[in-house]
Amino acid sequence: MKRIPSNPQPERARPAREHPCRRRRKETLTSFSASTPLAQKKAESPHVVSYNYSSPRVVCLLGNLLLLALYLCTSALLAPARAATPPAPPGAPPVPAPLPPTRAPTTLARYPLDPIWQQARQHLGVATTAANTNAPPAAMKRQNYLPYLQANATYFRRFQEPDGRILDEFQFREVQNATACYALVAAALVISGQDTNFLTSAVLALDYTLQRMVKLDEKSPGADLSIAPAMIAYEWLHPLVAPERRQQWQTHLRAIAPDKAYRDRLTDARTRVTSYNVGALTGEYLRQYNGVGAPAFLYQHLPVQLRNFTVDGMYRDTFAPVAYDGMSRHFLAQLVWHEYAGPGKDTLLELLDRGALTALLAQSPLGEVPTGGRGSQHQWNEAQQAFVFELWATRKKAAGDTLAAQAFKRGAQLSWQSILRWVRPSGELNIVKNAFDPAAQHGFEKYSSHSHFNLLTASMLALAWRVADDSIFATVAPAEVGGFVFELAEFRKIIANAGGLYVEIDTKADTNYHSTGFVRLHKTGVEGVIGPSDSLPSRLTPLAVGIGWSDGDTWKSLAGENFDFVKIPKLTVQKTAPTNVAFTVRYPVGSTNVAAVLEHYDLTPQRVQVTTTVEGTARELRLRFPALVFTGVRATTVRLTNSIATVTLGKSRQTCRIVEPAAAVWRRTGDILAARNGFVEPLESDLGTNRVVYTLTPEVLP
Repeated sequence: MKRIPSNPQPERARPAREHPCRRRRKETLTSFSASTPLAQKKAESPHVVSYNYSSPRVVCLLGNLLLLALYLCTSALLAPARAATPPAPPGAPPVPAPLPPTRAPTTLARYPLDPIWQQARQHLGVATTAANTNAPPAAMKRQNYLPYLQANATYFRRFQEPDGRILDEFQFREVQNATACYALVAAALVISGQDTNFLTSAVLALDYTLQRMVKLDEKSPGADLSIAPAMIAYEWLHPLVAPERRQQWQTHLRAIAPDKAYRDRLTDARTRVTSYNVGALTGEYLRQYNGVGAPAFLYQHLPVQLRNFTVDGMYRDTFAPVAYDGMSRHFLAQLVWHEYAGPGKDTLLELLDRGALTALLAQSPLGEVPTGGRGSQHQWNEAQQAFVFELWATRKKAAGDTLAAQAFKRGAQLSWQSILRWVRPSGELNIVKNAFDPAAQHGFEKYSSHSHFNLLTASMLALAWRVADDSIFATVAPAEVGGFVFELAEFRKIIANAGGLYVEIDTKADTNYHSTGFVRLHKTGVEGVIGPSDSLPSRLTPLAVGIGWSDGDTWKSLAGENFDFVKIPKLTVQKTAPTNVAFTVRYPVGSTNVAAVLEHYDLTPQRVQVTTTVEGTARELRLRFPALVFTGVRATTVRLTNSIATVTLGKSRQTCRIVEPAAAVWRRTGDILAARNGFVEPLESDLGTNRVVYTLTPEVLP
């Protein structure tokens, strides 16, 4: 491969004066055509409500006061000693720094999900033997990732400026770490041989990223999330460039000042750090690993970050969003990949091993990460999971655990297949799991962008490609076998799976994003979005599968409940087998006429039956079901026949049937509400009783 000169020029002429970003903006599509029946219905309906997920989070004053009180009570315990070792001078080898005094865990409590994992191993063993008997196991090859990476990078190369940065086509600026992620993806295409023509473009992107990080000051946007992908790009590219450019990169990397480059760091006034800091400390370790940095920042922050893990191995970020558990573990897994052997190594390895197993058990049969909190339903959720699962497959193989290695390999394959469902004809992704044109920003967070989250996803998949081992066969994953139910208490989730029929329950929703109750039903082969696959923000309109009840002149609902630390829902397990899982959840509501709501779930591989009763004097219940009506490009078919409601999308159908009371009748509300996956319409049935039994049956049509 030819070496690139020290001062490369762009590979192609600069675009015409009208930048592609601006041209694309002019061609922005509406969220759906006004000619569709749904659009006509929406125009006629006075009850249309649209949720803007990009609006600022609204947190009540009482919640802020509670958080402040907790902070004041615990800040003294959380404050770590400061590392005193200065950064290594330019050109000097890294100098090890002593580990500061810390309260980081040295011994961990028993892994609560170990019995679930051991039970799952038995089921996997039977399923794997059967699969191997019926057909040889399928190998997932590393190169499967590369065509997508090439298409994604080709799309965003159109928006690369002569200085190397990648602009967002809708925001007309570089967003977060898009350029650093692009450099990593382009570098992967070069070193893999998939497309060596990306070399010049990759070098320009890394040039810009490193130069920007050196110039940062306290008032600039931080490089917390840029340093790790930039370091991986450096590792892959530095052997391919001229010595002068390599030296220039090393000079820039040695000149990075953590106290200026990173925003999420410990200071005298700041004693807590979040998932952003995990990206920074990972990048700092990679600087040390490559001989262009010192370990002081890592040694200062890693012990504090280890305390943010639960005993299940999940990283608990602010408000416990599931997506940022995965984001943080994907960063820390890069320490393991790069042979971290410093202080806290054993604890880190144990926590990451637990986290990988927990994620494998919590994965849906469609490959998706559980929904919940900010960042959910974005494609990078599954991309970081693909990387971690590929890495853990290789680790389990090295440890001689073939069964676990094959399960992780299959988990990575499911994650990858989940992402492929959302590739656009132009080569990039819909970054959220809906089919709206990205100009509509439907389901976006306030920090989401088409460029950043596309390239972040691609960078994670490039890491998955790099660590993947072609000799490991993908057989079956726990998500496809089931036979378990468990609770992730600190993330307020209950996960149940029977033979690939998967249920997720949110026992205490983050009201800015979700509702409490039955929020997800997935089944192998059935389109996840009709599941349902999510709920609505309860601070706006509480809506999940479940009941409401009359309380005087008003209606209340389980979806709108937000339980505190005293009123904790309780899970009771009755049966766990691949063919049948049964359990009960008791919600201590404590309202005027409802003391508690009891939901009994009975899962088989074909359907879930829910029996709901209330403790109290309420005598009128209302069952609600969020029916998907539009994905962004396709409208569903919703049919009601007395007690049976069906939602059909292509060859996937969801049937919700009220078993008791037998005289129950579904009705349409006419309300069209925006959700992550598209638009939904609540279906309702007034029951006139304090008990209801209903079933949900997802199926693939012939």
